[in-house]
Amino acid sequence: MHVAFIGKAGTPHQSNYLQTLPLMNRVEQVSVCDLAGGAMFDDARRSLGERLAATYTDVDTCLANGPYGFVIVSLDNRAANGVVRRVLESGNHVFAEKTAARNYAEFRPLEEYADKHGLHLGMAYLNRMRPSVLDAKKLIADGVIGKIYGFYVQSIASQARTRDPEHNWTFDRELAGGGYLIWLGCHYLDLLRWVTGREVVSVGAITDVVSGLPLDVEDAAALTLRLDNGAIGTANFGYYMNGLPEGGAYQSQLTFWGELGWIRLYPGEDDCLPLEFQTSHPDYAGAPFRTISYRHHSVPQAYGSAWGLSFLNRFTDAVAGDADPIISARDAGAVLKIIDAAYESSRSKRFID
Repeated sequence: MHVAFIGKAGTPHQSNYLQTLPLMNRVEQVSVCDLAGGAMFDDARRSLGERLAATYTDVDTCLANGPYGFVIVSLDNRAANGVVRRVLESGNHVFAEKTAARNYAEFRPLEEYADKHGLHLGMAYLNRMRPSVLDAKKLIADGVIGKIYGFYVQSIASQARTRDPEHNWTFDRELAGGGYLIWLGCHYLDLLRWVTGREVVSVGAITDVVSGLPLDVEDAAALTLRLDNGAIGTANFGYYMNGLPEGGAYQSQLTFWGELGWIRLYPGEDDCLPLEFQTSHPDYAGAPFRTISYRHHSVPQAYGSAWGLSFLNRFTDAVAGDADPIISARDAGAVLKIIDAAYESSRSKRFID
């Protein structure tokens, strides 16, 4: 399969994708388009070696030399939106860095075009394939904790001051559309839907800049959410970690309480922290409290190591017609709808249904 990568030198995850592509099962050739004029090409040559088929500095020339098995687009949300549209209109499937739009109004035409023309539009929510996430999803689907009553979602990252906010597009409202919620919180809003199989139907939120830095976007967000089965829960997001090696750069958690028990997992740290669950389900009567520990298969060159590679391979298999898609344009749009509702709730100080 010949694929294309469209990005811009210096943007987040550029090197991750370039290093992962030669590890993917079906990828034989890669064409690289750098909208920064070619500064990415040395990295592409090092990462791709003989698989590097061609280099371009403009989207139209790159697409004219297709078609491709699919095209990866990794750009800021403002730029990505237009590029993804052009790639879809050229008849190519797309895998996009999240969120490929600053809001759902911008994303909706992409979702509708992909659906109408039978094209895959995947989004980089690789955490769906984390081992603990897959186990939690199966436990809930199997009814181990029964109907979900409540939940807690947490994604905490290193403080904004450590992330060069003056030169980082994820802190520029015009380029990103928002702050923590649309860059990192989106992963865990996606996991809430993915693990539970439910939709978010009501959102209340507070977003703010708690660090005191002169930021254009929020560095903190707290949400109250209702699912379509009536369950209610909270989400805590923010750039809070002080960056010391002893504390790490991230803290994550998903906890679900149901009629028969509870599940707690730490997706971002599941290589060192176990999934725990307790249940009164009769199939678990002999040991109602259990833990599952994980020793990850390490693929250091891959974006997301082995589980990230599995996610990307699943997308490639879907493009080839050999598997159901691991994520759809509708899934990506649903996350943006939640984020839009959170920002509107914070502005209006009311719940958004």
